[in-house]
This record gives sequence, structure tokens and C-alpha cells, in this order.
Amino acid sequence: MKNLKDFVLRENDIERNGHIYCKVCGTRVDGELLDLGFTKFIPRIKCECEIKRDKENEERERLMRISTLKRDCFSSPIQHKYNFEKYLNEKGQAYKVAYNYAKSFEQMKKDNVGLLFYGDVGSGKTYLACSIANELIERKQVKVKIMNLSQVINQIQKSAFKLDSNEIINNLSNIPLLILDDLGIERDTSYAREQVYNIINSRYLKGKPTIFTTNLSLEIIQNPNIDLEYQRIYSRILEMTIPVKVTGEDFRRKIHQEKLRKYKELLLYGGGIDD
Repeated sequence: MKNLKDFVLRENDIERNGHIYCKVCGTRVDGELLDLGFTKFIPRIKCECEIKRDKENEERERLMRISTLKRDCFSSPIQHKYNFEKYLNEKGQAYKVAYNYAKSFEQMKKDNVGLLFYGDVGSGKTYLACSIANELIERKQVKVKIMNLSQVINQIQKSAFKLDSNEIINNLSNIPLLILDDLGIERDTSYAREQVYNIINSRYLKGKPTIFTTNLSLEIIQNPNIDLEYQRIYSRILEMTIPVKVTGEDFRRKIHQEKLRKYKELLLYGGGIDD
């Protein structure tokens, strides 16, 4: 027979018929007497209120983590909303590859497999890359970073005066998934090419997958009629990635047209706007 006198009562506890209950949800909170030999005690069981509160706290913390990861990942708040559901072009091969890459990221990460999205300006390369990032952040809270290569070079050049350029390269080399946007538009200098190679090669050696987007054709990347530095960069990228051609109508134009349509309906007929 257990003695409840040593059971610590809380504000919402109530004793009834030899047991302790939560007076809010009515769940019994005193467990069965445990005899450990050197001591005996009655464990507390979580009531429905506590279970619900714990779940709410976990969800709140999850949403806070997602918000922080997105803030760290993207330079533009617009990209926070890029996802597979809102993809406006035909859901062809590029879409399927991007979707399944996010779905199978643990295997991609294990085997250090990245993607090379190539295609015309406005075809949706960056949108697909951001959709992968958002999917991984929202579903698995994976740390992702997307940066324009010109931004990367600018940061490294500015930091060179402070002697911490290696820290920037090291940070980019350790992110679980790095997305380097607009390969080929970075400054055409020996210094810039060297820094791009250092980042790419460091991630290769550490087994960290990387996604690239570029307006360059695959033929140029595979057969660069340029200096040895570019050959070295492109060769490493091809070794690290699966090339994926992105085709379709001008994606930016379609997004703009969809935005105009939604706000035209709002201004003409009233009502809310769905995100």
C-alpha cells in the first residue's frame, strides 16, 4: 500500500479516492509505488495538460529554429516562401530531381552528391535551389546557406584587410548544404577564381554537398576554352554534382504575372490574398 504523504502536490493537483488527479483535465498523475531497495517513491505521471503544453513548447521551439535557419540561409525575405507547391513552370525533370534530392538528402549528404542547375536566365534555377533549402529547413531543420558568388568574393575581399578571409572560407566549407548562385558572373580575376576554387575544393575534401546555379551552358562547363584556373574549377564541380538542365518560360515573369493577377482581383473584388 502506498503512502501519498511524500508525493509533492502541485497547484492543480487534487486528491481523490487515494490517488492524485489533475483538476483541470482529470488525468491521474500519481504512478505506482517504486521500490528500489534503498528507497521507495511514487513517480509523477504527466497529465494531458502537461503533454499538450510540452507539444506546444516543442512546436514553438521548432518554428523558432526554422525562422532562425531561414534568416541565416537567405539574403532576401522573398526566398523564404519559395517551395515546390508554388512552382509555376511545368513540373518536368528538373522539378522531379530537385524534389527527390530534398527527399533523399541524407543519402545525398552521405555520398557527397550535389546538383548543377543550368539554363537560361529566368528559367527557375534559383527558385528550385531555394525550394530545396526551404524543404530541408522546414522538414528536417538542416542548416543551409545560399549565396551569390559575387557576394562571396566581395566578403572575402573585404575581410582580407582584417585577416579573417580564411574564417569565411572555413565557415562556408562546413555548412551541411551550400548553394552557390550564379556561377560564372563573379569577377573575372585570378584572385576571384582562386577563392572560388578554394571554397569548392574545401567542400569536396570535407564531403559537403554543394548546389550550383548558372546561366552557362553545360558544353562550356565541360569544355572550357579558357585558362587552367577555370578548367580546375569546372572539373571539380562536375565531379561533385549531377548536371540538371532547367527549361521553361521566364520564371520571374510568371511570378510577376501571378502577383499582378492576385492583386488585381483584390483591388477589383476585395477579399484576402492567399500567400
